[in-house]
Amino acid sequence: MSVGILIVCHGHIGTAIADSVRSIIGTLPLEVRILDIPTDMPRERLVEEGTRAVEELDQGDGVLVLTDLYGSTPANVACLQNRENVTVVAGLNLPMLLRVMNYPDLDLPELVGKAISGGRDGILICPRKDQP
Repeated sequence: MSVGILIVCHGHIGTAIADSVRSIIGTLPLEVRILDIPTDMPRERLVEEGTRAVEELDQGDGVLVLTDLYGSTPANVACLQNRENVTVVAGLNLPMLLRVMNYPDLDLPELVGKAISGGRDGILICPRKDQP
């Protein structure tokens, strides 16, 4: 068994990031479900779909829910997945998901740490060519 990953984002951001990771490393080594949130879907349906995805993903090791923007509708839907074996991390970016997929054997708390460090460590100022 392993931790399941649920990606809950605005529009098609989640799908695009997951597709990018798949093209970079060749596969998604953890079970992934993506809930792309359209602007016109009723909240009750979003919550139902999120709940169903968490139930399908949780095979005993828990579910890491990654969402794009804390306080937004996708994050609120993610946070309603209030279960003991579910952790929600907001601020999804490409380095975060890459880091998570590189550690498929970690347990949920360790994978949460990798997600946070991957997201944070992937934010850098790129030097100009004329700077040392």
